[in-house]
Amino acid sequence: MTVRRWIYSVLVAVPVLVATVGPFLAVGAPPHRQSPFGPSDWSPFGTDRLGRDVLAAALTGGRTFLVVAAVTVAIAYLVGSLIGVAAAAAPRAWVDELLMRPMDVLLCLPSLLIIMVAALRTRGSAVAIACAIGFVLIAPISRFVRMTARGTVHGPVMDALRMQGESRAFRYGNYAVAEMSRPIAADLALRFTAAVYFLASANFLGLGFDTTSTDWAVSVAANKDALTIAPWSVALPALLIVALIVGVNLLADDLLADPRTRAARLATGDRDG
Repeated sequence: MTVRRWIYSVLVAVPVLVATVGPFLAVGAPPHRQSPFGPSDWSPFGTDRLGRDVLAAALTGGRTFLVVAAVTVAIAYLVGSLIGVAAAAAPRAWVDELLMRPMDVLLCLPSLLIIMVAALRTRGSAVAIACAIGFVLIAPISRFVRMTARGTVHGPVMDALRMQGESRAFRYGNYAVAEMSRPIAADLALRFTAAVYFLASANFLGLGFDTTSTDWAVSVAANKDALTIAPWSVALPALLIVALIVGVNLLADDLLADPRTRAARLATGDRDG
């Protein structure tokens, strides 16, 4: 593994480990509240506006955040992929139009506004916010998958497999999936970043999770006025979010880079690429 890939992996691993293992590490944090924005008895990062240890709050504030984002993207991509592949493989043009025109209408709607309405109507329900985020992601996912699938399902290889009598399950489940896996994997990382952005935006605006929760985005919004006197109460959760987003995108780009591009880069002496 190259040095560059190690760095990208660490950027992703740190927030993921904090989110998954953090709640177990925070068990030893003092249960009592301390002075707001003051020193802490448990860590050098001090306390937040509610007198909770900043490190303990960061350790417990990422699990729901990441789970909601990951599950939302997984479901949205499943639905969007089915629509996109069905549109690309449609035998009649009107079927393609019937499937994709509603997606065009959905793309015209302000995404953040839809999420804000869902959050306000349900008083910050995590399920409602996740459904709203998934709803706004389905349209761009379906259009991307349709564009990616058209060249595959209507290409000469697919025609040859059809003429050889291969089943639809084999043609789409083996050949098409293999051909589309690289661009879809790259797009999946982008959609995860978008889901994290939408979720963090809703929480930052106070429309998401409970404003007293330790969620990373909520912590940034709740403590932002004390940035100069208690910087870690804002910087620590913000850094975890930034590391996750940047790391996922850079790692996906590196892992999914064209092998010919990587070979050319190594041939020119960039061994860290």
